[in-house]
Amino acid sequence: MVWLGLLHGAAIWAFMASLLSISSAWISLACGFFIGFFLYLVALGYQDYRFARAILVGLAINLFLSSLSAIIALMDQS
Repeated sequence: MVWLGLLHGAAIWAFMASLLSISSAWISLACGFFIGFFLYLVALGYQDYRFARAILVGLAINLFLSSLSAIIALMDQS
C-alpha cells in the first residue's frame, strides 16, 4: 500500500504525458489531488499512518511533475 501512496501521482502524470503530451500533463495535479485525498482518508480510517505519509510524498511528487509540465506548457506559448 505504501508503494501505491508513493507512486499514484507519478503514475497518473506519466499516463497523461504519454497519451496526451508533456505540456498538457499539468492537469494531472487535479486528478492526483482528488485520488490522493480519498486515499489519505482511507489511510486515516484504517489508522495506517505510514501509508498516509506515503500519500503526502506522492502528492508532492505529483506537484513537482505537474509544475514541470506547466512550465513546459508556458514556454511553448512564447
